[in-house]
Amino acid sequence: MTLARPPRKEDRLELRLRPAERRLLDEAAQASAMSTSAFVLSHATAAAQSVLADRTHFVLPDDRWDAFVQLLERDERPQPELAAFLARPTIFRDE
Repeated sequence: MTLARPPRKEDRLELRLRPAERRLLDEAAQASAMSTSAFVLSHATAAAQSVLADRTHFVLPDDRWDAFVQLLERDERPQPELAAFLARPTIFRDE
């Protein structure tokens, strides 16, 4: 029986570090029984997920979730002031 190999990692990310930063990462990796590369990848990935978490999903208590869903499902109401505001020229578009 042969074991399936995990997909090969082909992308590279290079960092420029001060010697003290490198020593710190090496020591932390060793304390975690990981290679420095695995340590940095693991912690950088976790940090990236944390930064992006509020942009990809959010959690509400059940009662607040139900109120949120009700607002989404109600019939839309005309918002003439908002429509006028959105129709104004913006510096972000070429007019």
